[in-house]
Amino acid sequence: MAENLIEKKVTPDEAGLRLDRFMRLWAPHVPQGVVEKAARKGLLKVEGKKAKPSYRMEGGQILSFPSFFLHYEEQKEKKNPTLLTNADKKWLNGLILFENSDLLVLNKPAGIAVQSGTKQRKSLDNMLLQYDATCRPRLVHRLDMDTSGVLVLAKTLPMARWLTKAFKERTVQKIYWALVCGVPQKLEGVISIALSKKPDVRGEKVRMDQEEGRKAITSYRVIEALGNRVAWLELIPKTGRTHQLRVHCAEGLKTPILGDGKYGGKEALSFGRKPLQLHARCLVIPLPNGQTMTFEAALPKEMREALQEFGFQNA
Repeated sequence: MAENLIEKKVTPDEAGLRLDRFMRLWAPHVPQGVVEKAARKGLLKVEGKKAKPSYRMEGGQILSFPSFFLHYEEQKEKKNPTLLTNADKKWLNGLILFENSDLLVLNKPAGIAVQSGTKQRKSLDNMLLQYDATCRPRLVHRLDMDTSGVLVLAKTLPMARWLTKAFKERTVQKIYWALVCGVPQKLEGVISIALSKKPDVRGEKVRMDQEEGRKAITSYRVIEALGNRVAWLELIPKTGRTHQLRVHCAEGLKTPILGDGKYGGKEALSFGRKPLQLHARCLVIPLPNGQTMTFEAALPKEMREALQEFGFQNA
């Protein structure tokens, strides 16, 4: 039986978006893996031709995608109904940093996925879907499961389009804090190392790839250092590549983020098995009315304790 397809026209504001990011605007709760599977099966089409998730859309083009994308969460919830407890609702409410009719801003804890996937059923987007049945916040950017901090969601489609474009055009300023093993040779600077995903024994891993990789740029400065053992860094990514900060710290600065065994190996675990010490501290977002809004997220308990344990004076 042929799959019913829905057609959407790409607006000028959406031109240049990757096909998978375009899909997030219209079907924000469909996992990336489901989008990629649909593409492999030829169910994602641009102007009637099979297209890859990485395809860059052009204004005026017609994208076709499976109709079930629009009702993905309802179908999944019917099969796997999950009701939030009062404790769940209280926990979610405690994450909210800001909310109005257009935006929902959270201080995401480490250890929970932003979006559900094959191995992750519990996620913030699923919980928020049930938290407020009148609104479906749309993801406009991501944080790794093990990264904490500011996460912004759009509550309306126009705001989702605006923010998706702002993140794409890099007009959103992102500031992260990290604890790293060792101290960079220069106390501030810019890391420019191209990255690409490569096969790994455990799946995929992001690696330096100056020949075929995509450009990745990060500004950094040392907030405070303790001898040559550990440093507290401010990281400002100018691009938004997967695991960019983790690879740039481990490979570019030779100071892996504390707790990052995946990219830092044994050195990142030299102070014991601590959670990944990476926190999205601040987002500065431009709004359609010309104003900007700044959102800051307090440090999680684990990072506060690590700063105090090491004896940082500015903690």
